[in-house]
Amino acid sequence: MKKTHLVLTAGILAAGHTAQSQDSTQVSQLNTVVVTATKFNKKQSETGKVLTIIGPQTIGHNMGRTVADVLNEQAGIVIGGAFSNPGKNREVYFRGATSQYTTILMDGIPVADATGLTGNAIDLRFLPIDQVERIEILRGTSTTLYGSDAIAGVINIITKKGGIKPVNVYGDLVYGSNRSLKGSAGLRGKQDNVDYNISFTHFTTDGISEAADTTGTGDFDRDGYSSNGLNATVGIQATENLRLQPFLFFSDYKSNFDGGSFVDSKLNKNKSNALHSGIRAQYDLSKGAIFGNFAYQKVTRDDETDWGKTFTDGRAYYGDLYGHYDITSWFQVMAGAEYRKSELTDTANFKDVKYRTREQHSISPYVALFLKNLHGFNMELGGRYTLHSQFGNQFTYTINPSYVFSDKFKVFASVASGFKAPTLTSLYSIYGNKDLKAEDAVSYEAGAQTFLFNNKLDLRVVGFRRNIKNQISYINYKYINYNQQKDKGVEVEVIAHPIENLTVKGFYAYVDGEVTTVGGSGKDTTYSNLIRRPNHTGQIEIGFQATKKLFVSTTVKHTGTRNDLFYKFPQSEYVALDPYTMWNAYVEYNLGKARVFFNANNITNNKKYWEIYGYATLGFNMQSGVSFSF
Repeated sequence: MKKTHLVLTAGILAAGHTAQSQDSTQVSQLNTVVVTATKFNKKQSETGKVLTIIGPQTIGHNMGRTVADVLNEQAGIVIGGAFSNPGKNREVYFRGATSQYTTILMDGIPVADATGLTGNAIDLRFLPIDQVERIEILRGTSTTLYGSDAIAGVINIITKKGGIKPVNVYGDLVYGSNRSLKGSAGLRGKQDNVDYNISFTHFTTDGISEAADTTGTGDFDRDGYSSNGLNATVGIQATENLRLQPFLFFSDYKSNFDGGSFVDSKLNKNKSNALHSGIRAQYDLSKGAIFGNFAYQKVTRDDETDWGKTFTDGRAYYGDLYGHYDITSWFQVMAGAEYRKSELTDTANFKDVKYRTREQHSISPYVALFLKNLHGFNMELGGRYTLHSQFGNQFTYTINPSYVFSDKFKVFASVASGFKAPTLTSLYSIYGNKDLKAEDAVSYEAGAQTFLFNNKLDLRVVGFRRNIKNQISYINYKYINYNQQKDKGVEVEVIAHPIENLTVKGFYAYVDGEVTTVGGSGKDTTYSNLIRRPNHTGQIEIGFQATKKLFVSTTVKHTGTRNDLFYKFPQSEYVALDPYTMWNAYVEYNLGKARVFFNANNITNNKKYWEIYGYATLGFNMQSGVSFSF
């Protein structure tokens, strides 16, 4: 296993070394403008935040795949279930933390799930990639700007907006393994002071058996899955300074699922849908801007299982008013206030019939100060004061300095704290615990980024440590508080252009974590507990624009050893999972107004691996199709 990790690391570094003596295009990203780091436009050179940008070109080279697939190829992120049946739930493990510690945004607004099944983070199965323009990934604790769930990081999914001409028609049609069929169609355009985008996506597949069949009888049935997604956005330039953007996003899916590890079921069915609607507003000032965001979100889940029927209705309300202003050319200030409310109705799992609808809310004023370009020095100082309806008042902070040497070398560091309240499900369901305490976190981060060989090589190295007190976990069918969770890790990322039109990307990520809790003897017990999260992951991706019309790429990703929990009612046991390596490839040919593509996954048809113990994984699978825009 150690040999495999060394080979991957050596391969990544070798890919960078090839850029030393060859010509290539510039890859420096310091001048790239991003929005997620500070909630307003800012160059990456002016912030010490660790950001990854997945641009429109990369999104376009992932036809036939999903948002979860794309995120699963990023350093420090592991998507549990990415190689399982398409209907299997996708869990976001970000720097060793579970889904509940990651905030997922859609155009800067949190897309929450008050049902609490993934901690408040939206189910990735609700997000069709066809409606995505780009993705910005912000690593590290960011609760000062983005609230209580942003302890591990933030994923900002930026959707497609209006075009530059009155009418633009676009879409795709994809067919793949297991009788998978996906189609999307959209209209986008601009006329006078109004722009618009509306698109629809449908996906269906027969799938595979969700549970692994080790009986040898072949009786396990396929667990099918289908989904729909509608995205509509209108931009109105009401005045020279005021822009309004109402939006509506609706997604649903239906899936069959099995009874657990190695357990088939021909009855279990699920129907879920999500509504995300609201309005964004921006008023430009001479040296800044004022932003107002409001969103209403509703998620419903209707399950039919061997044990009966359940219905869950979660609703979330979000309001955020903030502004930023340039006091001087080197000093900026931002201030705002955020309101959140969540409601949950559960007809089966809430213990007390009289109180099947529960709610909690918070109000959070926050302030951030930014120093920029002081002879290469930059600094962010921020604080948020959260007034929570059930868990009192909490203060969180961010200290984030950075320094850029001659636009070639950047060093950065961060100390940030976080606060997270228990979800309504963890408090009040039949598995809940009303005595749960809120979680407190402090994270530390430091690293460097350099651009070598005439900006032909981009190398970033980051180390982090995260401590969470009173961490909430679901163990043996019960939510509990641990005394403390400590995680640490390192991420190495390389982007190089050894020759013209050739891009080589690689990463190696290491993460480890341990929990401390009171043992049966009354003494503290400490042990490693990163379930389904490997200590080591690594990836090499090579993309080549062979001609003006032909693009090819290949990706090899290694996932190291990890443990899983095998539930045997009423207890569970640890199971060690072996490492595995996945090889994928993509080919695209541009016909002008249309593109045809072929996407092959798990080319070696590796079937001897567990992603989640007791659940089947995909062997070789492929998708091919056409996308168009005119």
